Amino acid sequence: MDEIVAGKDYQEKDDVKQTILSVFREYGTERTYRKQEFIFQENDPPSAAHYVASGFVKISQTSQEGQGITLFLRYPGEMFGNAELLTQLDRRRYAQCLAESQIMTLESQLYQDLARSNASFAYALAVITARRLLQTQNMVETLISRPVAWRLAWFLMQMGREREDRIEVQLQLSHEEISYVIGCSRQTVTEILNKWRDRQLITYSKKNIIIHHPSRFFSVI
Repeated sequence: MDEIVAGKDYQEKDDVKQTILSVFREYGTERTYRKQEFIFQENDPPSAAHYVASGFVKISQTSQEGQGITLFLRYPGEMFGNAELLTQLDRRRYAQCLAESQIMTLESQLYQDLARSNASFAYALAVITARRLLQTQNMVETLISRPVAWRLAWFLMQMGREREDRIEVQLQLSHEEISYVIGCSRQTVTEILNKWRDRQLITYSKKNIIIHHPSRFFSVI
């Protein structure tokens, strides 16, 4: 697994983020995708790299049982789908929008030409690769060493937005999809969320979760 769920500690930012954005703005094309629309499918040839201008994208693959397993998420300001361009391998996963999304697309040959000729772009790609390697290592450690409740709390923190003394999470994934990401059963995700709601640690209704007092949340779960 070469890419895992995006964590805020390793999201592209500052000059690296600006370099990537500038290249996609200058050389790429932008398109609006509907909620649940696919950007690419499994076994597609790698025709382009993509950048999330707005919205929310999940990268998943189909298990042997036919279930979609979400491996990682891409948020605004993040690039995805570029690894196969350099390896020339068909897509092993599919990319699907979880909300209406503006996606910038950079054609494969142009991406490779710029990676060879544009030093700033090549450096930005190297930094992103290094950050995502560290992210993968961190995620593996989390899945191995932390209890399920901690992993679920960590995942929700990554998806949420801070608002004063709370974190608001617009839950775009089903409980089953979350269970694939953090390595547990769907029933366990549901039970933990219900327990936290009963203890008034969170407010939870449909697709919206509010985590109260996030600074001490991990110490009381």
